[in-house]
Amino acid sequence: MIAEVFDTLVWVLAVTLCVPGLRGRPGRAAAAMAVTAAMLWIPMGGSSGLAVLRGAVASPAVTTLAILAVLLVSRCGGASLFACGERVQIAALVALTGLLFYPPALGLGVVDPYAWGYGSAALPLAAGALALTCGAAGRWVLAAALTAALAAWRLKLLDSPNLWDYLIDPLLAIGGLLALALYAVRRKSAKRAGCTLAVARSAAKSGEAR
Repeated sequence: MIAEVFDTLVWVLAVTLCVPGLRGRPGRAAAAMAVTAAMLWIPMGGSSGLAVLRGAVASPAVTTLAILAVLLVSRCGGASLFACGERVQIAALVALTGLLFYPPALGLGVVDPYAWGYGSAALPLAAGALALTCGAAGRWVLAAALTAALAAWRLKLLDSPNLWDYLIDPLLAIGGLLALALYAVRRKSAKRAGCTLAVARSAAKSGEAR
């Protein structure tokens, strides 16, 4: 039951973040969350929307829940809870981890990193060290997400005994890739707009000099 509630909360947060006009309006976010949760649990031919999602998509990771929760609170509150540049850093980390992890985990290579999550001390130590490093650097969202994942894994809160399933999921990795692409587009647009503004100012100054 804990796994079902966990999955419901993750999907509710993900769908709510897609609702427009949430800035400074927590009431709208709460209403969207309630409607989404109800839709996920509506019976559908002996099943439910949540059951369909659980069968079609891998279960979300604990880090996904933590990041989505912070994103929604930041959106509704109108002020980001992320440190400067932390959102891009998280996107880069999950995207890179996904690219390095999923191909060999699916059999494309001689090493299976997924096996490391079953009992090897290396993966939890690496995740813990990364959490401590992020905390020391003031990247509290990432530090908290990793800490929550490690704690949930130790407590065996979800169905999987593998630590990887608490740390990353395919949708989080894809979301990281999309966020990086969006950031690159926005940065390019901002740079282009800055160049255009600089040219306009230069032309204006030339006109004044004449």
